[in-house]
Amino acid sequence: MRMLFIVAAVLFLAGCSAKIVPGKASEKTIKATPEMTQEPQVHEKRPVALKKVASELTATKHTQEHNASQETVAFKKNKVVKKRQTRFPRSELIVSNPCKVTMKTRKFAFSDTGFMNVYNNLINLQVFSMGKVVLDMTVSLNDDEICVGSLCNTKHGFNQTFLTGLYPDTLVENILRSKPIMRGKNLKKMTKGFIQKIVTAKYSIKYKIWPGNIYFKDIKNRIIIKIRKLPK
Repeated sequence: MRMLFIVAAVLFLAGCSAKIVPGKASEKTIKATPEMTQEPQVHEKRPVALKKVASELTATKHTQEHNASQETVAFKKNKVVKKRQTRFPRSELIVSNPCKVTMKTRKFAFSDTGFMNVYNNLINLQVFSMGKVVLDMTVSLNDDEICVGSLCNTKHGFNQTFLTGLYPDTLVENILRSKPIMRGKNLKKMTKGFIQKIVTAKYSIKYKIWPGNIYFKDIKNRIIIKIRKLPK
């Protein structure tokens, strides 16, 4: 029995020595392939591609901006500028006088210098304070219209807004032209000029014209219009 064990051990050792050969790899050893031994490739072309894309985007942006600017220039060239049409086409200027204007109404109160410009078809009264326009009033002599700045109204509408609707429509026009008001009611002529005193339940007016001066005052409605011509 002991001998059999020894023989078996000898045979086992002999088999192991036969399988392992020094310097040779086993047939089952995994051989390295070229793909496995090749070093990882660095994609050197990628940064170049990114730079190319970036340059293309920049070029596209510049092209779009250029096209937009060209369109803007073309639009400005072809754009029709609508000029603000004059409400009253002014005819030849008859006279322009510097004056001191005092006005007190429900809408404004001032006492400053300006100019009264008289044309064939209108009268324009401009008043300035500290270099700024405080009143720019245009009264049509042919139409039923008065404009203050860019706001225009009928003469009756002007009276309702700035004075009182109790006045006749031609009141302001006649005052600026130094003519009698309210069909010459209670008119009294003086050596140079005239005076009207009209008192009713609706108004209490004193209106006086003399060389270089216009004076209108309504005590009941608290309205004052004074225009004094200044030397040129």
